[in-house]
Amino acid sequence: MTTENFRRLTSAVIAASVAKDWAAAVLEWDVTELEEDPTGSGECACGQQELVLLFTITNKRNGAKLYPIGSTCVQKFGRTDLNRQVTLYSDLFRLRAAILNNTQITLTSNHFSRAMIEYLNDEGAFTPDRWDSDGGYAFMLDMFNKHKKDEFTRPQLSKITVLLNRKVIPFVLADKSLG
Repeated sequence: MTTENFRRLTSAVIAASVAKDWAAAVLEWDVTELEEDPTGSGECACGQQELVLLFTITNKRNGAKLYPIGSTCVQKFGRTDLNRQVTLYSDLFRLRAAILNNTQITLTSNHFSRAMIEYLNDEGAFTPDRWDSDGGYAFMLDMFNKHKKDEFTRPQLSKITVLLNRKVIPFVLADKSLG
């Protein structure tokens, strides 16, 4: 595990952290952005080249940022919550790409996860309106959790479509954390 790349990663993380040892330093970071380099010319903080997905991690104690960092290096932090953040940002990035490619967006696991719906709610996508004090969040989560999506009623499908088109899609397209 003590490869040259891992040594570079630990040095970069510790240098940008308040804590001065790896075990404590890794606890200070969150994934905050993701962008794509289709040319694969990105180089991770560890020295790994040819990155396509370029993550930014931000230190919550001092505001320092490390960019770009690859998902493999984020996994080396050994934190389940960071791994979930990598998955969430990757899923959001794929959703935005599908939207930009004019793919029909449906409330299925092809495009969504519970974590993504919760993130969208936490970040303000489901703004309260005259129909729902929670902006449709509980409805969308309930509909996503249904096992038999082919049994949605016509009014349920209509409401899903409205929420996707008026709230979710515009929010994802405007999300600045998706480079």
